[in-house]
Amino acid sequence: MDNRLRDYVFGLGDLNFGWIPLYVVTWGLLAVCGWLRSLAAALVLLIVTWIAGWDLPIDALALVIGFAPLAISLGTLVLPLGGWWFQQQEGGRMPSERERAVFEAAFEQLRLLDPQLRAPRRWFVTDDPVPNACAYADTLMLTRGLLDSPYLPAVLAHEQGHLNSSDARVSAAIVRMTTPPRKPVGFPFRLIAYLASGRIGMALMRNPWAIYWRAREKVADAYAAKLGQGSALEAYLDIYALDGDLPTPFKAFGDSSHPWTEHRIDDLEAP
Repeated sequence: MDNRLRDYVFGLGDLNFGWIPLYVVTWGLLAVCGWLRSLAAALVLLIVTWIAGWDLPIDALALVIGFAPLAISLGTLVLPLGGWWFQQQEGGRMPSERERAVFEAAFEQLRLLDPQLRAPRRWFVTDDPVPNACAYADTLMLTRGLLDSPYLPAVLAHEQGHLNSSDARVSAAIVRMTTPPRKPVGFPFRLIAYLASGRIGMALMRNPWAIYWRAREKVADAYAAKLGQGSALEAYLDIYALDGDLPTPFKAFGDSSHPWTEHRIDDLEAP
């Protein structure tokens, strides 16, 4: 399969003027967090150098600690690498030869309707019996249950809607603006982690991003329908999506970004 690195270099096809203003505002808020993180890092480094007697480039190190996540985020927009780490986080594995053959057959079925379809640069499998998939940066995650499911082409078409647009790279770029811990931690470090990781700035933009991502899910559904998978995707959503995808409007950033399943089915059924 043709999955060259150059296919994922940022291009005009990745522009979507819905995400650009959201990204700029979010980046600006996180830049404020970066300055605060730099000041805190400089203070810690001063104490360390005073105690240990080391001669460290405090200013340079503090700037790296403060602004490296923002630089990495911008780099992700240009070239969305990072699939290997995503695979480790999800507990994924490389596919077997049988699984590769199943995936190739489903992908070529879709490519017949869109010869310009861009293959994921990397894809992996998790041993989860529930049919599911996820696109992130330039990488696709598939569950074992989906590879054994008749809905593989339909769900793959939906995820290719994310991979063949700006969605997958933008979602990765947003995540990489922050630093660990990205999830709440216990007392007494909760407030410190909230400030140092940059999550306080992200929280201010959770509602606009929630609206944007739910609109993009419907765009990916429409792309699947364009590839002839509308009816199959409807059936998949009707069986599986209601079990684990019950979004509440304006959930916190990082929670479900999917719109109501019944509304997605209505849109797929529309002429």
